[in-house]
Parts: sequence; structure tokens; C-alpha cells
Amino acid sequence: MLRKIIPHATIILATMMLVFFCIDRVNTAMAFINNDITKWLLCLFSICAIATSVYLIASDRRRRR
Repeated sequence: MLRKIIPHATIILATMMLVFFCIDRVNTAMAFINNDITKWLLCLFSICAIATSVYLIASDRRRRR
């Protein structure tokens, strides 16, 4: 089940971070990048990206055998 959820969570979090970055560049008063919620989202995004990468590396190694 995690194999299906983690890639989708990574896509959602990456899109959110890009939107926050673009909004922060246009309207600096919103301060999305300096927000605690954004820092936690960045942490979750990083964890999802690492988990997805580890899964893909392990999957590729299994297919080669």
C-alpha cells in the first residue's frame, strides 16, 4: 500500500512547494517560505522523495537479478 501512496504524496508535496515558491516570489508579504507549516511540508517532501528513491533503487536491483 505504501508503494502506491508514497509516489503520489511526493508529487502532491512537490507541487505544493513549487506553488508556495512562486507565490512567495510574487508576493513576499505572504512569507510562505518562512512559515513553520512550509518547513514541515518541506520535511515531509524530503522524506517522501528519499523513500521513493530507495524503493526505486531496490526495485531496479531486484529486476536485474
